[in-house]
Amino acid sequence: MNAPNHIRVWRFEDAPEELRALSTRGGDEDWLALIPPKLAGDWIPWLDVPGFGGCDVAEYTHPELPGYVVSIGYHS
Repeated sequence: MNAPNHIRVWRFEDAPEELRALSTRGGDEDWLALIPPKLAGDWIPWLDVPGFGGCDVAEYTHPELPGYVVSIGYHS
């Protein structure tokens, strides 16, 4: 999963289990994105609501990869 210049995006149900486990919403997740450290502090407009099809976006730190951010989009 280590790709220093790439954002990886999955439908939530297709994302790796260890990343899905970060969610605290319990069922209204739409998508999950893994953002590398090089881009983690940047504004990524297409991930912003409503541009990527969600109502809310939560960010979490990656449990094993320092500097990586996990963004999860929710529909309610």
